[in-house]
Amino acid sequence: MIKKICILTVLLCTFATIQAQDFKVPNYVFEKAEDYAKYEQDVVAATKWLIETPINSQANKRAKVNAFLLKWFEGTPNITFNINSDIVTFMEESPESFMIYLAGWASYCIENKDYKNELQGNVRGIESVIAFYNANKKTTGKIKPIERYKKLKKKGKLEKHLKSKL
Repeated sequence: MIKKICILTVLLCTFATIQAQDFKVPNYVFEKAEDYAKYEQDVVAATKWLIETPINSQANKRAKVNAFLLKWFEGTPNITFNINSDIVTFMEESPESFMIYLAGWASYCIENKDYKNELQGNVRGIESVIAFYNANKKTTGKIKPIERYKKLKKKGKLEKHLKSKL
C-alpha cells in the first residue's frame, strides 16, 4: 500500500511539474476592464510556473511571464494590492520574490472568487514566497525575512502575524 502511494505521489508531482513547464504566455490585450477576467486562469498558471521553475533557468520566458503578470496586476479592476512594507520585508534581499508575492495574492483571489480579502491575499502571497524560496534556496541562499515567515508558518502563526501588520 505504501509503495502504491509513493508511486502515485511521484506521478502527481511529475504531472504538476510538466503542467508548470508547459505554461505558455498568452497573447494578451488589455484595453478595457472586461479584458482582465479572460486571463485569470493564465495568472494562476503563471504563478505556479514561476514558483515551480528554477529561478536560474528559462530567463527569457521568466521575463515574459513577469511582464504579463505585471501588466495584469496594474490594470485588473477586481484586485487592489495594498502593499505593506511591514509584510514585504524581503524586498531588499529578494526582489524577485515580490512578483511571487503579488502572484500568490492574485491567485488566491481568483481561485476563491474573493477579490477583497486583504488578509488572505497576504497569507497566500507569503506562502507563495515561502514555496518559491524553498524551491530556489540553493540559488538564492538564506534570506532571513523569509526564514522568519517559514518559522511562523510552521508554528501555525503566519496568519495571526500578518493580521497584526494590517
